[in-house]
Amino acid sequence: MARERRRRAARILIGIGVMIVLAATPFFILSKYAGGWGVPYFSFVTSRGTTCTNDFTGYTCDHLTRADIEWWGDLSLPTGTKILSSHYESTHDFTLDALVEIPVADQKHTLAELQKSFGGCVADHPTSMDTTGVKKLCVRANDASDPMNSSPLSDTLYEVSTGYRANGALVLNIHEQSR
Repeated sequence: MARERRRRAARILIGIGVMIVLAATPFFILSKYAGGWGVPYFSFVTSRGTTCTNDFTGYTCDHLTRADIEWWGDLSLPTGTKILSSHYESTHDFTLDALVEIPVADQKHTLAELQKSFGGCVADHPTSMDTTGVKKLCVRANDASDPMNSSPLSDTLYEVSTGYRANGALVLNIHEQSR
């Protein structure tokens, strides 16, 4: 009688364990793949390594990798670039904001690439970058009010600001958004 009770208890515990595993499997699969499927409030990782979170209208990403800043910003950054802050938001439009620091050895090449991609400095153009302690400020921008704009990024409104800190570091602020 006691032996039969123990066997019955063991069968009940095994049955409960099997039911828990069977019930938990769909939740595990959902939580693992839901972000990639676009389910709101689930996260996913881009092919370039940034973790993003879905919402009802699109997705947002913080702490972007250098590769994602290059991909979404349509620009090239040197390998040693230090990312100070970054954010990307995609709905039916997109917004990219990134503040990076360029290594001294790569500053000349980076400035040449920015000149080629975004044009020259626009005199007296406002910037969203904090310019405290920044010298030699240069703002490259296209404005929605410029009807003659023939930029290769004509569907993108951009402001790319550069400046030098007192320690010689080149700070690059990138703000791009779709029109």
